[in-house]
Amino acid sequence: MDFAINERQQQLIESAREVYARKLKPFIDNNDVHSADGTRKLRKEMAHYGLLGVNMPVELGGSGLPLLDTLLLTQTLQACDSAIGSIAHRSSTGAVGAIAKLGNEKQKELVKRSTAGEIGISIGITEPEAGSAATEMKTKGRIVGDHVVIKGHKQFVSAVNANDYTVLYCRLADTGSAKDIGAVIVPHDAPGFTRSNGTINMADELLFELYFDECKVPVENILIRENAFGKLISIYNGERLGSISRMLGSAQAAYEYALAYAKERKQFGREIADFQGLQWMLADMRIKLDAAKLLTYRAAAGAGDTGLPDRLETSIAKVYTANAAKEICDDALQILGANGYTKDYPMVQRYTEVRGGSIYGGTVQIHKNMIAAEILGRKNDQRKKN
Repeated sequence: MDFAINERQQQLIESAREVYARKLKPFIDNNDVHSADGTRKLRKEMAHYGLLGVNMPVELGGSGLPLLDTLLLTQTLQACDSAIGSIAHRSSTGAVGAIAKLGNEKQKELVKRSTAGEIGISIGITEPEAGSAATEMKTKGRIVGDHVVIKGHKQFVSAVNANDYTVLYCRLADTGSAKDIGAVIVPHDAPGFTRSNGTINMADELLFELYFDECKVPVENILIRENAFGKLISIYNGERLGSISRMLGSAQAAYEYALAYAKERKQFGREIADFQGLQWMLADMRIKLDAAKLLTYRAAAGAGDTGLPDRLETSIAKVYTANAAKEICDDALQILGANGYTKDYPMVQRYTEVRGGSIYGGTVQIHKNMIAAEILGRKNDQRKKN
């Protein structure tokens, strides 16, 4: 299969870079885009230039682009600026994608508002005792009249302070199996909903805990109820590829910066690019970057018209890219030497951005378990046996 970037995709990439340079970079330089208010303003600015929800259907305000094109755009914008890459990613996959695929007509109005930059939507899955073992989640919603009453606790939820809704994974039945897990769209002004002030991760991103104390949400906000977890995770693979494309963007930016630096920095009267040790590092970085791109593009291209990537190809891309991106950024930092180790240069930020990729969206160890189960044709149950 040919994964070469075609002319239309190249134009998309070049247009995104031009919009960033001419319109978004000055906006970022003059605004605190890491604050809640700054994120909202940036979201509206990006919507103005058609950079949100590009793979959403045209009738929902998107551009109807394939998943592969969406990842190329996210990767490009992430390489320009992490805040822009984050918003592009979250407006195209994950929670928004789940609503676009599974929502009713009223719920899909939220997708239109997201694509227009009016709102943001988070996704709540992880709990204190349900991280990699996501199906162990305890958060529960019970139907009381015309409301869902939710009791539980989520953590490590992104962008809640700047967003307006969370697609909440929770139990909607009592059998204790994964089949009980469904999803509810929770407005952040719902009675009984509160959030923490946020915890800052290595990449200076805020992550929030969500608390549901008999939180009341209209029953019409149930996104999917029965036997839902498999469908939700199938859609979540698109979210995973979105996260991978952000890792690719940061790794690309680190590689390009190190490459340019090696041609300019001089020691012993020569460009450091003349030294074979550094040449081999740059060659390895390029090989890893290209391999990670190809694995990611394969998974995206395989999604076809459904927009649902193959789980095996997604896991393979996830594991390889998470490891490769760390190594690329680490080598880029090494090439810059002491400069790379300071926050005056971008290597520290790029490394911290990609480091989380080995953890979120399923750890690389969990994905290796999934790959092994798939290629062996057997289920590897990690639960403790009685």
